[in-house]
Amino acid sequence: MPQDERPPSFERFDAALARMRAGGGERPEAGDRKPSGYGLGLQAGIEVLAGFLVGFALGWALDGWTGLRPLFTVLFVVLGGAAGLLNAYRDLRRAGETGRKVPGTGDDPAEGEPDGRG
Repeated sequence: MPQDERPPSFERFDAALARMRAGGGERPEAGDRKPSGYGLGLQAGIEVLAGFLVGFALGWALDGWTGLRPLFTVLFVVLGGAAGLLNAYRDLRRAGETGRKVPGTGDDPAEGEPDGRG
């Protein structure tokens, strides 16, 4: 690095940071944001897959330890898959309760009465 070139000062950075802090306002907290449909689907899929994989790993290890080759693998894959599906169902149900309106359920006042009189 030649003597003529000096590293840039932090004045521009400080000025840009001050502008962003002054005009940006508050960022929403993580719990205040609504998840996207893509994010919910991806999370549900990962939870189901993780349940199957953990069940397979536990069953395979127990089968190797006890010598009962397919018994524990099959049992724990089924149990792990059921646990993964239950976790995904709970997360999707919780996401549905956080403010998403379902058409035809009477939750939206603009729809009128749920029995069709509105």
